[in-house]
Amino acid sequence: MSDLLGIASSGITAYQRALATVSNNIANVNTEGYSRQGVGQAASAPRLVGTNYLGTGTVFTGVRRQYDAFLEQNLRTSNSQLQAQEPLVGYVNRLIDVMGNDSIGLTTAMNQFFTSARNLATDPASSVARSSFLRDADGLAARFRQLDQQFQLLDTETRQTVQTDVGKVNSLTRQLAQVNKEMSRNATLARQPSELLDQRDNLL
Repeated sequence: MSDLLGIASSGITAYQRALATVSNNIANVNTEGYSRQGVGQAASAPRLVGTNYLGTGTVFTGVRRQYDAFLEQNLRTSNSQLQAQEPLVGYVNRLIDVMGNDSIGLTTAMNQFFTSARNLATDPASSVARSSFLRDADGLAARFRQLDQQFQLLDTETRQTVQTDVGKVNSLTRQLAQVNKEMSRNATLARQPSELLDQRDNLL
């Protein structure tokens, strides 16, 4: 009877911890970066009774994250590449919009300038052609000045964005250093708290 009670007690203890882990998973279902946790169990060492070995129940071996390092690494690499390319694409698209804009871009102004230049070359004595050429030359110069202002504005925004991003990276680096300091208290990965590993991966 004592053996039966011992086995039952070991099962109850193990499943109490399993239920606590399931409850923790449910409570953190919307927590950013949280990895679902699972409970490890193993059979207790059997006991020799006469010529036979009898089971003695189960033991709780620990809580482990349901985590795939390969998938996590691929996801992290893909996100890094996306975040690296996204600002570049955004700024290039803005440059294209500025250069292709009829009211700011050079295409229309340059076409008008060269048309006026051809007309003036055809009839150099025409005061109308000279006036038109000078007006279109001033217009082309004004377009260059407008583009210069747009490029300077874009350059300023880019520098400000870089400074902001550098600040974010420095902040994340400090947080990661703190997490690594906490993790250094345990010598092996298996002994690291799951929440600490989740926090590290989320920062990365």
